[in-house]
Amino acid sequence: MHVPNLMLSRRAMIGGAAAAAALLPHPLLARKPMTLTGLIKRHVRARGGAAALDRVRSCLIELDIIEGGSTIHGRYAADAAGLVRIDIYSENKLVYREGVDRQGVWLWPGGSDAPRASEATGAANALLHGAENHLFGLHRFAERGHKLRLMPAETIEGVEHPVVEVVYTTGHTSYFYVDPSSWMIVRRRDQRAYHPDVSAAQKRVETRFSDFRTVEGVVAAHHNVDIDLADGSLLSVNQVTSRKLNPVLPAGLFERSYTPA
Repeated sequence: MHVPNLMLSRRAMIGGAAAAAALLPHPLLARKPMTLTGLIKRHVRARGGAAALDRVRSCLIELDIIEGGSTIHGRYAADAAGLVRIDIYSENKLVYREGVDRQGVWLWPGGSDAPRASEATGAANALLHGAENHLFGLHRFAERGHKLRLMPAETIEGVEHPVVEVVYTTGHTSYFYVDPSSWMIVRRRDQRAYHPDVSAAQKRVETRFSDFRTVEGVVAAHHNVDIDLADGSLLSVNQVTSRKLNPVLPAGLFERSYTPA
């Protein structure tokens, strides 16, 4: 009396196995190749979505910087008009300022009586690229004049990373490495002068991003380290301690003559 039930069970199992097999990818069918558009969509979604990113018009970031065995504090501000300001403090004392105002790129080393225009092209590029990276998602880069290209994937530490080449409007080229599990940019590689106002010597720098956190719906790295790829030496460590999006900024903040409180 139990035989029919057993046969039915076996048939159900065989039928289920056949159906499951039909759902498996055919070994002769190639995996659909990644496209630049598809990669950017995944990355933008991982960062909180286009709507959240597009609401960002300005930012104010506080961070601790470890470089050369010393720890200093930085205050970074940028807005969508391309204005940037960085104030550097050591032991609560303002020791350096630089930025981009409506007159151009400037710097104000500690001990100087007044700011001066920066003559280093690399300094301008670093400030302008930083503002683009902080304020705009990759989905907006093309419309802002930057050129993007999907490069061959690269395997680093056993992980195959999709790579996006970005040629900024300045002509500078950066390579962004995307983690295929999180779709976040976890590395960036550049050939550039590390401190262009001090030395024009070029370094191949890799920035490694981690500690991703959500602020007002936007996901961003709060920790990064810079590595000299020539010898693997550590150049600096940056830890964001506060990130504000679209904050109320003091009047005149981006003017080079402005003195922080």
